[in-house]
Amino acid sequence: MRLLFGSLFCWLLLLSAPALAQAQADFNVNVPKNIVILQSTRDYKAALAGAKQASARLKRPLKLNGNQPNKQLGLSQPKGDCEGNGYDFPCYLPRGQGMAEDSDYLSVEFSDGYQGFAKGYYIVVAALAEPNSANLRQTLDRVRKAYPTAYAKRTAVWRGCMH
Repeated sequence: MRLLFGSLFCWLLLLSAPALAQAQADFNVNVPKNIVILQSTRDYKAALAGAKQASARLKRPLKLNGNQPNKQLGLSQPKGDCEGNGYDFPCYLPRGQGMAEDSDYLSVEFSDGYQGFAKGYYIVVAALAEPNSANLRQTLDRVRKAYPTAYAKRTAVWRGCMH
């Protein structure tokens, strides 16, 4: 369903009237984001345990989006989900890719999916936010009460068609 909506959205933007020219200019581009990181480790089980604990401590949902450890990509959705969304298996879509939306929930992500990150780490992510935004500052203040070493790392995520 996500693929159908995303593809339909892409086609609508491509076929839209000139009044949407600015929206089109802001689509199919990398946009800056900050990722709020609580933990990084090369051990998926440790990252998952940390994410579950953080979810309880911060009273925020944990969303794994079906991702499971995968030797080839680090993380992947199940084969049926990959193929059902039009991707070859294995497939991993890092948090935020596609719509580049801000988000405030816990997840385990794989560092290879993000520009400027060290390779080979599972990261416990608490939020994705616009750089230097009030939302980012508020999230960091809230998270650091329970996790004083939490930090925000700048990266870029894709806003646009995923196929």
